[in-house]
Amino acid sequence: MKHRIGYACINLTTGIPLNRTCRLANATDAKLRELIKSNLDGLIRVLKWNKENDIYHFRISSDVVPFASHEVNKIMWWEDFKNELQDIGSFIKKNNLKVAMHPSPVVYLNSPRLEVVKSSIKELEWHVKFLESLELDFTHKIVFHAGGIYGDKAEAIKRFIKVYKELPEGFKSRLTLENDDKNYNVWDLIQINKAVGIPLVFDNLHHEVLNTQKSEDKDIETILKTFFSTWDEKSGVPDIHYSTQKEKARPGSHAESINLEEFKEFFLKYMHLNFYIMFEAKDKDKSVLLAYKMFKTDLALKNIEI
Repeated sequence: MKHRIGYACINLTTGIPLNRTCRLANATDAKLRELIKSNLDGLIRVLKWNKENDIYHFRISSDVVPFASHEVNKIMWWEDFKNELQDIGSFIKKNNLKVAMHPSPVVYLNSPRLEVVKSSIKELEWHVKFLESLELDFTHKIVFHAGGIYGDKAEAIKRFIKVYKELPEGFKSRLTLENDDKNYNVWDLIQINKAVGIPLVFDNLHHEVLNTQKSEDKDIETILKTFFSTWDEKSGVPDIHYSTQKEKARPGSHAESINLEEFKEFFLKYMHLNFYIMFEAKDKDKSVLLAYKMFKTDLALKNIEI
């Protein structure tokens, strides 16, 4: 059993640019083409660096296609950059990498405003199109949050369920739902899953910040097993997000680096379960490399394949 560790969006070791964007006022057709080409070139370079450093899990930034869901971007990028996208996808498949995407907090499928729901679906839609353009299977996922509460969580959950059920099946096969640190805890997500079957992603820090303060919240193993059971064979190995709380900051803020002693304790406790780990830290790939070093030198970890 391998527990792949990944990082999100930016490679600080190499400094390779892969998320270049611009101001909306400067988003001409020519400028957007230049940025997309640059970002795709950067993405394949970072994926190759990841492979060379035994990092098999990576989150692709939503900035890879600037203003993808905005009317200013009229480029048919999935056709114009078809060769580049296929090359990236081929590299991912050939080397057994796993990628994910995480749309910005503009996705509110449960909004009472129809225009917000439509724009949220449009945002998810281009992320789906991007992964489809890489010709990847459904183990490569898009993770997002359930949305707002709007004064009535029960009604908001009903709206989410209604909107989600109306999405195309192929579209839904790309989506996963993560517990957040403001509105929807793990139990809310389990309720949603029972209604629509969406795979669930556990976030340790979000759970620390937002929970019911009941004894079952401390039973992380049962929560993990419940979340992992929502992933079918088509969806592959479940993901979790792991981060460390930043000191003297708003609850839920990510620290500069992963606290490796805390991570070691977490990992040893749940390593008998099968999952991939997405580190969420300001130092990005550097925390992954430090964790790898720990696995090679720590007596409790050095014989574990990672």
